[in-house]
Amino acid sequence: MTTTTRRTVPALAVLGGLALALAACSAGEADTAGGETTDELTISATGVDSLPFMAMLQAGIDKGWFEEEGLDVSLYSASGGGNTLRVVTSGDADMAIAGNTSIVLAAQQESSNLTIIAPWFQVNDFSWIAPAGTELTEGSVIGFSSAGSSTELITKNLEAELDGITTQAVGGAGDNWTAAKAGQITAGWAMQPFIADKVMNDGAEVVLNSREVIGDMPADLVAVNDDYAEANPENLRAFFRAVDRLNEWIVSDPAAAAKDLAPLLKVSEEVMVEAMAQTPDLEKAYSLTVDPETLENLSKLMVTAGQIAEPIDWSTALDQQYLPEDDQTDL
Repeated sequence: MTTTTRRTVPALAVLGGLALALAACSAGEADTAGGETTDELTISATGVDSLPFMAMLQAGIDKGWFEEEGLDVSLYSASGGGNTLRVVTSGDADMAIAGNTSIVLAAQQESSNLTIIAPWFQVNDFSWIAPAGTELTEGSVIGFSSAGSSTELITKNLEAELDGITTQAVGGAGDNWTAAKAGQITAGWAMQPFIADKVMNDGAEVVLNSREVIGDMPADLVAVNDDYAEANPENLRAFFRAVDRLNEWIVSDPAAAAKDLAPLLKVSEEVMVEAMAQTPDLEKAYSLTVDPETLENLSKLMVTAGQIAEPIDWSTALDQQYLPEDDQTDL
């Protein structure tokens, strides 16, 4: 696919305008609703250097699988949901893959220029770790990252389900682990491979598996800039074809995938293999097939946490048209 740039036609230059129109038609491309046709896809993602289900995007770039689909993919690694989304709503990036709550809340704003187009990593891999021998009792304090985050969503629902537990904003997984070791909180949130690394190398112990209490939800959601989507729908379909391939690569041979992902995540191969082994329901986690139950649970959790007033109508909130047909589901 050839990248085109916007051109301004001088007033009354009818013949020049006609020539430009014919050239655009012959190239099979045209600007649409403010967007430009391109073979580039810039993705703003949270946790590219810390989460395997994000790092696999870099693996796909390295393997040339996006290029085989005709896409020039580049990644922008952001620190959190708000930062991840900001560059997409402004048009500086084309797609966001970020925390479930931040995507939902942003997409609900009429001026966001965002549409949710897929779930991402559809299992609950959030656990709380503490120094070995720690027990959660009445009065225990568990940490979360920040207001409006996925971890706040989970901790508010854990508070509703577990008597005597309170929560405290601390920051990232590393900050939570430091606070837990110092006794400032009882346990801190973590995901793989951070969990496996700290259990194997730093005396940590999982004291709370949130999946066992509140069930599954997509860790992240995929949202696209509306102008980009209207101008480049085939790029999005190509992207998801490559992602399907990446998911199959991980599910079919997680140990081999762990070997490639470990250096991207700056952990040992041993830790990454263990992290993959501990990931719940690998086939569900690494799949684009829309799971209505996890989406409905996310909606329920957000209502309980007071983040939204009414349940989400996923039949209108999620635009599945870019997903492979086998991954689309009636909602």
